[in-house]
Amino acid sequence: MKNKSVIIKIVLSMLIYCLACEKSAAPVDNEAPSIELSYLEEYTYQAVSGTISIEAVVTDNENISYVEFYIIINDEHQLLDSIYETPFILEWDTDQFDDCNTFLIYAKVFDESDNSNVSDIHLFNVDNSSNTDISVQVWLTEGIGSDKLEPQTERYFGDNCNSVNVVEVNDGDIYQEIDGFGAALTHSSAYLINNSPNRDLIIEKLFSKTDGIGISYIRLAMGSSDFVQGPHYSYAETVDDLELLDFSIDRDRENIIPVLQDILIHNPDIKIMGSPWSAPGWMKTSGQFVCSSQWNSRLRTDMYGVYADYFVKYIEEYALEGIPIDAITIQNEPLYCPWNYPGMIMSGNEQRDFVKYHLGPKFEDNGINTKIVIFDHNWDGTEDDGSSQTGAFEFIEDVYNDPLAVSYIDGTAFHGYGNGDATFQSDIYNLDPSKSIYFTERTNSLLWESWDGVLGHMAKYYFIDVLNHWSRNVLLWNLALDLNNGPFNGGCENCTGLVTVDNSYLQYEVDYYITGHFSKFVDTGAVRLGTDEDVDDIDAVTFRNPDGSHAMVAVNTGYESKSFFVIWNDMSFYYNLPGQGLVTFKW
Repeated sequence: MKNKSVIIKIVLSMLIYCLACEKSAAPVDNEAPSIELSYLEEYTYQAVSGTISIEAVVTDNENISYVEFYIIINDEHQLLDSIYETPFILEWDTDQFDDCNTFLIYAKVFDESDNSNVSDIHLFNVDNSSNTDISVQVWLTEGIGSDKLEPQTERYFGDNCNSVNVVEVNDGDIYQEIDGFGAALTHSSAYLINNSPNRDLIIEKLFSKTDGIGISYIRLAMGSSDFVQGPHYSYAETVDDLELLDFSIDRDRENIIPVLQDILIHNPDIKIMGSPWSAPGWMKTSGQFVCSSQWNSRLRTDMYGVYADYFVKYIEEYALEGIPIDAITIQNEPLYCPWNYPGMIMSGNEQRDFVKYHLGPKFEDNGINTKIVIFDHNWDGTEDDGSSQTGAFEFIEDVYNDPLAVSYIDGTAFHGYGNGDATFQSDIYNLDPSKSIYFTERTNSLLWESWDGVLGHMAKYYFIDVLNHWSRNVLLWNLALDLNNGPFNGGCENCTGLVTVDNSYLQYEVDYYITGHFSKFVDTGAVRLGTDEDVDDIDAVTFRNPDGSHAMVAVNTGYESKSFFVIWNDMSFYYNLPGQGLVTFKW
């Protein structure tokens, strides 16, 4: 019996040992499940109302037990619901929560081994106020080059209850009237467009409101600029032809005028500005069309009257072609004389006397209503030497302080090169608020290697800032250039056009889409309205069109998306703008 008892003990011990071995050998589940929140419906950038469905998408190496959904209110984590069967969907009734408030929601998942994990926290703006029937159309261009002026889901204004992260429009704050948006139809641009097999398509895409971006303003070089296909030219090549008997725009008839005439079919009301790069060489102190020395290339005082006739003939000859010239500038970049393309120095005193005694009276005598615009140079008055704005201010002041001279001019034009900024336009506006401000040139360049950065930079500094400081227009440089950034004869070797055209090759560049965000939706005769932003990295400008519709253009200059509410007439809608994104709202 004793032996039997011992045997039993041994057997039991071995059994226990084996069981222990088996238990210790079994794998232990220490792996937490994964979880993320997904929405069964498309929510308008997380601005929600009514009952919405939020799904927890979970995975695990074993089975899931349940999912808990939580809401954070006043720093307290409150359980909304526990879901024990797939799909793990929370039906969240937002009507049970305070309207016009922001809530944080997350979910927690548990597996059968009691491992758990927590989702990211998601922000929802609850707005159960009744939407109005005022819809907002949306077009977006992203900094990475996707969604190029693409329509987005409509928004609707609802009752406003927001005081932070807002962009507010005030219909009662009315500023300048808008003339339009566009670029320069240089000789090179006209040559490329006119001789492209895609000629009609290019014109349509640039100037049609329905099928293109609806450009409403263009600038012409009066004669040659640095962007010319072939040799430089003026309209008066015969030396000492004081009566301008041989004045001719025949070089323009080759490409510029035919393209302009077709542009007018798409937009009969397009505004056109002419700008000379130089008077004919024989009218200058240097005797040369292209500058030979910086300060010896000026208009001879005895040629002031002849040169005024030159402007009159230009406007009259173009009128005979059915092309009205709305405005002229007296001289492109009058404080800079390039060594390898046409240019001419004109001081403020010289422009004052030219307008006062010659150009203004000649226009008056010939019944010409074309606007006269002075300066047409950088905010700091320089090309790129970094000097102050003093020279530019004194230049303009010389004209504005003369009662007769200023009576003949419409205003002042600026370029966006050098080291100044658009705030200088407000300084000049304040000299005489009855005079107009124009922005007539800025180019993108190949120094920008990608869309990343250029979209936000160009949109803010050369459109939104320019417009918020009184400009009636925004004009970029070449409408079209080829794959070699030309044709050019001297001057910029890395400028880009709105469109790249090279025989059958056709590509729409970043400047095309930036311009389109304005030109397609802001009509000639619109007025700028007061716009206040309370969102980091968001800059905006708003307009009311002659038909009463509104257009707002906003840019995110940061690299992270930014959410904000647009407020108008005590109503608002919510939007989330991607980093380096550009958006147009129209309502």
